[in-house]
Amino acid sequence: MSTGPYPGCTSWVPWDHQAWQAQAKDEEASASATPRCGDQGQELWTRDLCIVGLILGWGAALAALSTGIYTIASGPTETPSFLADRVAFVGPTSVAFTATKDPYIIDHRVYRVSEAAMVIIPLLLQVALTFVSACLDSIHSTTLRWALLREGRSFHNTNLRLLTASRSSGPNGWPANLASSFGLVLAYAGTVVMSFSVEVVALFELKPKDGKMVSSYDYAADLGPHRFGIDFNGWGMLGLGTGLLIQSSICTWCMVRDALERGVGTWNSNPLATARACQRIDMFRYSHAKPRTPESDSSQPPFAEPRARQPSMRSLVPATRTIANWIWGVVAIYGILALVVLLLGVKIQNSASIDAVHKKFREVPGFPEVWRYFGQLKYKYARVWKGHTEWRGLLIQCLAISPFLFGLHLTELLGGLARDEAIWRAAATGKRGASPESSLLLESVKSWPNVVVFVAKTLIPWIFGYGLVCNTFIIMAFFPLLTVLVMFLIVGVFAEYLIRATPKGPQPSTYGDVRALVALVDDESWDHDRIYWGDKGEYKDVDGVRVAGTAQEKLGELQMDALYIGLAR
Repeated sequence: MSTGPYPGCTSWVPWDHQAWQAQAKDEEASASATPRCGDQGQELWTRDLCIVGLILGWGAALAALSTGIYTIASGPTETPSFLADRVAFVGPTSVAFTATKDPYIIDHRVYRVSEAAMVIIPLLLQVALTFVSACLDSIHSTTLRWALLREGRSFHNTNLRLLTASRSSGPNGWPANLASSFGLVLAYAGTVVMSFSVEVVALFELKPKDGKMVSSYDYAADLGPHRFGIDFNGWGMLGLGTGLLIQSSICTWCMVRDALERGVGTWNSNPLATARACQRIDMFRYSHAKPRTPESDSSQPPFAEPRARQPSMRSLVPATRTIANWIWGVVAIYGILALVVLLLGVKIQNSASIDAVHKKFREVPGFPEVWRYFGQLKYKYARVWKGHTEWRGLLIQCLAISPFLFGLHLTELLGGLARDEAIWRAAATGKRGASPESSLLLESVKSWPNVVVFVAKTLIPWIFGYGLVCNTFIIMAFFPLLTVLVMFLIVGVFAEYLIRATPKGPQPSTYGDVRALVALVDDESWDHDRIYWGDKGEYKDVDGVRVAGTAQEKLGELQMDALYIGLAR
């Protein structure tokens, strides 16, 4: 017989979804004879939340697309009065506007706002994008999870959504994953170049001198109360809309396919809910008594002494070692970029000095000005008032933003594995045990690694928008890039901690391995809202051996010097 994944378990058989469908059709009694994947353990609230997120994705996509197309197609508009005869920074780009009927920057629109709104609006847009992306990610990752489980190719509750493909599910195959990856990059790049802060810094006037018109700047003049605005780039909105449209289309495909084939056992991504759904449809069949653990060898006896520490993530999920290395590779990329920008700012453009920053402002620059403009490099790729050329900037921004999105996607997997482990360990350490019914949204908020990942996915793209942005010029600044580097260093340390940490206590670690959870939880425990893990008393068949397992009521702690069935070395 073939060797199974647990000690004493000689074989396991992945669920054959197609074979079951044929059998159910022949028997004409699928609902009563064998539960369809999707009828048991279905979390309708989570599914409905996914549908709401999908609606938001479509709404945001169509709104951004239509606005972007209108902005580009309607042509230039007049320069607003608060910018007339003024020098203003549009993002990091300095632009002089005259009081004549010259148009505003082509493919852009500008609106006067307060200083606080100028700073907060881009951040709020980034938060909104992160939320909508999380909803779309949930749909895509849920259907991928069940496709991989059916194929017997991955048994973890959390997977690398864009770097793992199904062989049988079209919306989770490699072509769809590549399209979804492009859509993700396009959406984030579009958000970065979609809005820019506008700040008036000087009066501007053209004066005749020696038969020529010479520019005159007055940084000491009274600029009035209306000095701030926000600029919207039509190509950025078009990029955001296109990116969300691609992702929403693939997620709609996922939902339609599930409606037709009913391949998702539960939309609740709680690992216990996934394991319960697998148990109820008999996805894994074992030939020997449970429970078992994934790190064991079948040649070992099923009795073991409890251990004070459990294996780390890098021990049970070896792929996480490679993931951590890739994250450090992203750190190296942005470290090199920040160093190159500093060296070029010093050697070529002479922008890496306080004096260079002071020349841009009428007053002595404070910390925000020094942080944004110290070591700034500028390379022009488009003309401000002629030609629809900002699409080049969008593509350049996509290339620049791709490495850290890749790094954040990898970090998201580690956060998900840590969250899955925390949910399972609550069965022994939590006052209320663990619950398959709990919402993953709530569990994610309670999981500090997941909160760290969400904050990183929101702040790093926002900060990067100050470090490298395309707005007529490719503009890079040293301190924002250094900030991104420091944040990714923190992410790297965070990743190393997650994969090296050894959970405390004798409860076997699983990191969301669905086979392990199905094996470790007693069958009768799935019928209850709460699951507790601990000492279940003496084992009847062997003297001196005790049982570690689950129940619907609080269990006692394991005796660290006793032998147990249900543990493995």
